[in-house]
Amino acid sequence: GVCGAAAQKRLQHLEVRGLAASEVRKCPGRGRPYRVWRALDPEAPYAALCGDVLKGLEAALGREGVVRVLLERNRALLAPLGLEGLPVRARLERLAAFLRERGYEAEVVEEEGALYLCQRRCPKLALSKEHEALCESELLAYEEALGLPLAREERIAEGGRCCRYRVKPVS
Repeated sequence: GVCGAAAQKRLQHLEVRGLAASEVRKCPGRGRPYRVWRALDPEAPYAALCGDVLKGLEAALGREGVVRVLLERNRALLAPLGLEGLPVRARLERLAAFLRERGYEAEVVEEEGALYLCQRRCPKLALSKEHEALCESELLAYEEALGLPLAREERIAEGGRCCRYRVKPVS
């Protein structure tokens, strides 16, 4: 639904920011040269290093050990949030704001009386596809920080539109 000129302008803007690169190619046979675009990921070498470290940890500690290590990191990150004593929705909103600061595009949604934490972007998606321990430790850390049981109903790493956590009713 975007015209060619608008798409071209957006791609040029991404190139200036270092997020895309282009090259001019000759048309096979007759015709004008054309530009080919590709996305750039400046963090790809860092993500590869993290993936190698996670593989090594899993070989040494097993999957459960990796989850424990990642859970400790997540606990340390979430500890300063101070969620104790807040109403449920306020706890979720504060966690969502914290996650947005870290690139998750998180929001709290209410549907049919149920509360959900939805993350529409995953900054560690490439790693999460290969290392589910990242997602598992995240779920455990959210439950601990919120003091609420959660059910993950959808994962971006499995092709979902978002990572979606439903607050389970406390019985």
